[in-house]
Parts: sequence; C-alpha cells; structure tokens
Amino acid sequence: MAKIFTQESAFICKFVIKEGRREEFLSVFNGLWQSFIDVMERDTNFMFYGWARNPNELVLIESWKSQEATEQVRNTERFKEAIPKMIDCCSEPMTLQMLSGLESDRSIFDAFPAGASSHHPSSGELETQFL
Repeated sequence: MAKIFTQESAFICKFVIKEGRREEFLSVFNGLWQSFIDVMERDTNFMFYGWARNPNELVLIESWKSQEATEQVRNTERFKEAIPKMIDCCSEPMTLQMLSGLESDRSIFDAFPAGASSHHPSSGELETQFL
C-alpha cells in the first residue's frame, strides 16, 4: 500500500557534478548517507536518491518527520565535513527547493527563505542556494 503525505514538508536537493569528479563525489556522498541509515529509517517519511536526465545531476528528495531530526544531522561533524567536499566536486551551487505539504502551513518557507543557505556549509564560491 502506498503512503501518501499531505501534511509533511519535503525538499528536493540537486548537485551538478563536474566532469571527471563523479567517483570522488559518490565516494563522499555514499559514505555520508550510509552512515545515517539508522537515523533515516527512524526519522524520515521517505528518501529518494537518483540521477536526473543529465547524467552528472544527482537529485535527492527527502522528507523528515521533524526539523529537529534534520538539524541533528546537519550539526554532526560528518555532515559539516562531507558537504563542502561534495560541493567542491560540483560545477554549480547545491540547490534546495522546499516543498510544503498540501494540507500543511507554509512555515517551512519562512524557516528556509530563498537565497544563500545559512544552514549548510559551503565550498569556496559555491554557496548552497534555497530556491
């Protein structure tokens, strides 16, 4: 039976990886998400990681059960160290598009306004951007 979520928030995160850096990126990314398997199984509604039409564009779609759970992950040293390494392998800034559930309030957009992220580490000139 499919689960339908209409009250939860979610986000779509995109990384556009530089030619020749895909394996390096995936080594860091796979190590990061695999280190959080227990947390993700407990604290998320769903996770999807896959490739877009562009073979160097990785798309992550995540819905966490609470902002607190997301913050706990973002505040770990593993996350803080991995994200700049991943972004360094990219040709464009990491982007995040926030999504508000059909039946939820729109407070997620106040918590994460469009523009440069103050919630994510950056790498050089490539700052994470909320769309």
